Amino acid sequence: MIGDEMTKQNASTTGEDATDLVIGLLENLGYRIERDVRINGVRVDIVAENAEGERSPVEITAPPIFLGYSETAEIMHRLDTTLFDGAFTRPLIISFAGFSEGAHEILKDSHKYRYWTAWDLLEKSKRFPATYEKLSRFVHATPSEGRTPIQQDVASERASLLEMLENPQSAEKLSPTEYENLCMQVFSHVFTPKLYGFAKQFRTTDGANKYDFICRIKPGVAFWDDLRKDFRTRAILFECKNHQEKITADEVYSTERYLFNGALRTVCFLISPFGPDIGCVRAAQGAMRESGKLILLLSNKDLIQLIQVTDEPDGPENYLDEKIWDFVVSLPR
Repeated sequence: MIGDEMTKQNASTTGEDATDLVIGLLENLGYRIERDVRINGVRVDIVAENAEGERSPVEITAPPIFLGYSETAEIMHRLDTTLFDGAFTRPLIISFAGFSEGAHEILKDSHKYRYWTAWDLLEKSKRFPATYEKLSRFVHATPSEGRTPIQQDVASERASLLEMLENPQSAEKLSPTEYENLCMQVFSHVFTPKLYGFAKQFRTTDGANKYDFICRIKPGVAFWDDLRKDFRTRAILFECKNHQEKITADEVYSTERYLFNGALRTVCFLISPFGPDIGCVRAAQGAMRESGKLILLLSNKDLIQLIQVTDEPDGPENYLDEKIWDFVVSLPR
């Protein structure tokens, strides 16, 4: 008990020290600071106001906490609420221990956020020797949280998948069947054992329709349980289109034929290297609105993101959950 209390006190002290150091730097940079502010019901560590009167909420994560995809997405969701009435702008997320690759990607894709690590703080403080010295001592005295080593075979497989997905020349050389195999390997790599029983080139009993591959959903994981319940499905279908341009609505119309509410088969992940065009998105929205079928449109970039967040707790599920949420809230009337 005493040890636990000391650990909590040390963590609290580290957090306060980190916040004090950030405040000192921002004040040196000309910002006016308010501490422990509530904005639209959300508490933020500080609000920084620049010379032009722009006010930005700032969240600070002290070492040794390393921000992964899920933690970063949660912070972004909270900070979104602070922007609701337009009084605040350009939130800043500071993680002394850094961000994962997946976290970097979502922050980079969301242009309204800024994000700094300890090294950004040190770089910005070089003009202020006293502040730089304090930051430097703090950064080097608090080790970052270690990451669990990945077994060599898993790391090798992951690197191979990423290379294939990131290299357009490699993708162009793939046959349709090879692209299907690549997509299946990604989902098996990322989601086994939560998804299992991957089987390819399934043909319906009437012989009329054939989809690329299918898998079953293992009960017991909140995201997949919710998907099963919300869409009354026992399996996920996958259609993979190795087109060298964005796919069109025709791909949705052909895919929709494989989905049936009565057969508990209502969810399909439609994957292509460059993702959908606007007509394809509207067709998928129509399938959802009119018949409750979820056709989730994914690109190679999405597959890369899924691989990059695999080591984070529920990282891939959280990524898909965000994709589905964005799709649902964008549905037109």
